[in-house]
Amino acid sequence: MTKHSRLARATLLTAAIATVGALSACGGSNDGNSAANSGGGGGEGKVTLRLFSNLPDRKSGQGLAEQTVIDNYVKENPNVKIDVETLAEEPFKNKLKAYMSSNEPIDITMVHGGAELNTLVQAGYVKELDPKQYEGEQYNFLPGVYKSFTFGGKLYGLPRNSDYEVIYYNKKLFEDNGVKVPTTFAELLDAAKAFRDKGISPMSINGKDLWSFGEMFQNVVQRYSGDQNLILDAVDKKKKFTEDENFLKAAQFLQQVRDAKMFQDSFMTADYGASQNLFTQGKAAMWYMGSWEAGMATNESLPEEFRQNLGVVQFPVAEDGKGKIDDLLAWNGGGYALVSSSKHPEEAKKFFDYLMSANQWAKTAWDTGAAVPAQKYELTGKESEVQKKLTDILVNASSTAGASFIDYGTPKYKDDTQNAFGKFFSSSAKPEQLLADLQAAADTQ
Repeated sequence: MTKHSRLARATLLTAAIATVGALSACGGSNDGNSAANSGGGGGEGKVTLRLFSNLPDRKSGQGLAEQTVIDNYVKENPNVKIDVETLAEEPFKNKLKAYMSSNEPIDITMVHGGAELNTLVQAGYVKELDPKQYEGEQYNFLPGVYKSFTFGGKLYGLPRNSDYEVIYYNKKLFEDNGVKVPTTFAELLDAAKAFRDKGISPMSINGKDLWSFGEMFQNVVQRYSGDQNLILDAVDKKKKFTEDENFLKAAQFLQQVRDAKMFQDSFMTADYGASQNLFTQGKAAMWYMGSWEAGMATNESLPEEFRQNLGVVQFPVAEDGKGKIDDLLAWNGGGYALVSSSKHPEEAKKFFDYLMSANQWAKTAWDTGAAVPAQKYELTGKESEVQKKLTDILVNASSTAGASFIDYGTPKYKDDTQNAFGKFFSSSAKPEQLLADLQAAADTQ
């Protein structure tokens, strides 16, 4: 596929699905940056800004990309200092709630779109943004990416990535053990048995965090129904989890996954970092995770053998389902927001605009192989094989979800839904019980 065909395909895709939160990757660049030229050091004296981030690794991946943009800004604005506080995912979420409760005057925070950002919005902790300020080539945001950052018709943050679920896999483990890389549900279950028989964990997952279970359920529902909106309609109470056969089929398949011991031993106690470490150390054949982990392929702190054997594929299809392999569970989940209690609101806004300019975060994240941006990016020709495959998956998507269903309702709904999956995967609960719990979560949100 040529670069021009990629661009044309992406343009058609984003236009067609913008109403549900379209995602796409395409050519395009922006050499100018008026945000940078405006300068962050207009005031007299030293200004210290506080950034709260969920990217503690500052030497690789997205943490390196974020720090690179910060360093660029400080170099261009020498009277601005940026103090960065970082925590891993779950500790970050907990501390951000504490900061919200105490109205801590940080300046910019990473945010998760959907229910978690809605909590901050309701508390008045983050500032409203004018979407018109972020139109045009300076920012180059793709169509529909504001969906999870908009509440009551008002914008409260900007996305940094195009997030979509895939399966990363270890090519060597599959080849050495004669296991087929799964493209169907039956092949996925076969792979689980084959690896278990060899004493290898088939798939690593961050069970302690709970949310990956929800993403997998949404993936499976779509594979059976062929409908990206069905599960979102259930959250909106237009459908019932307990009355549609596609939900039952999906819950039954998750029971098969559970009974096949698809996930590593003690998976319910594994957080994000533990699940990733198991995979990168070659102790699990697959890792169910998102496009934001593209940086594994170029992370020199990981074993070279692992990086050379890292592959990525779409989530398998159901043999008797209507969903296609190119239907993608994609949304825009992570981003940044301005904090209302900032002591330096003008300086914070200048840095925020610089950070979100297309030739800063988007360009840096893509060029370093850290992530797939929520903005147009230019293919450099130096992409890793994982980046190329992730681009193909996104560009060739026949449909996208536009939202993660666990984030689509209220904060209470998210908690209740995640707890329902935790209960299901840590017990021998029946599929019908899972659906009853999901319905109760929707009814009481």
